[in-house]
This record gives sequence, structure tokens and C-alpha cells, in this order.
Amino acid sequence: MASGTFQSLPVPPSALDGRISAVVVDPGGSPADVVTKGTALTVEVEWTVTGFLVPLLGGSWSLKVVVDQVGGNNDFTFPNPPTLIPLTGGSDFRQVIALPILTEGIYIVAVSLTYQNPAGTAASLGGYVNVGTVNMLP
Repeated sequence: MASGTFQSLPVPPSALDGRISAVVVDPGGSPADVVTKGTALTVEVEWTVTGFLVPLLGGSWSLKVVVDQVGGNNDFTFPNPPTLIPLTGGSDFRQVIALPILTEGIYIVAVSLTYQNPAGTAASLGGYVNVGTVNMLP
């Protein structure tokens, strides 16, 4: 799993902090960096928030995967709109996003996680992971 960067609100880490990681896997659950065209891929994302402010967070997480074909025009964000995960006082989260079938090529995959307060407004809390590169063979 690739580790990412987590941006917290402007408070001490003891009040609120987090970690995020993600991996692209094939149908067998193995990390996928070189696969045959037409292989179904999923992105497994895990994140944790820590600190005494966690139980006070309301609203939802907004999660999406950004896929960029190197030298090509098959770039997209999935899902669109992003998946919303309601905050229910928990601190550990895990989501699996099934990607659309990719055509032949090399793809850079990243995950974006943002926080939306109960009114649906984005705040400076969230993270991203550069998951890596997937080479989709013919």
C-alpha cells in the first residue's frame, strides 16, 4: 500500500490528525502494476483520523480516484460525483472502488479524500495518495 499525505485543520496533532493509504489490486487481491488489458481493477483505500476532536466531526468524507493515461487522452475521475462516506464518530475507514475497465496504456492513479462539513462545504481536512502506475498490456 502506498502512503499518502493527510492535511488536518489548523489545530495541534493531538486534537486532530490522520493517515491515508491506498493500493490498486487485481481480481485475486494482488497489487496490480502490470496487468492484461480488460482486467478488472479495484482501488482499496484506508484512512484513520486521530485526536480528541474526532467524535465532534460531522458531515462526510468525499472520496474519488483520479486516473491519468500517460501520453493519452483516457483521463478520468471515478466515481463522478465522488463517493460520500458519512461520518458517524468512527476513526477508521476503508473503501473499495472498482475502476472502469482500462484500455491498453500506462496510467497514473491517485486517490483524493476531502472533508465536507454537515452543510456540505469543503474544509481543510483530507488527503491524497499517489497510488502508483499501472501498465495495461495488450
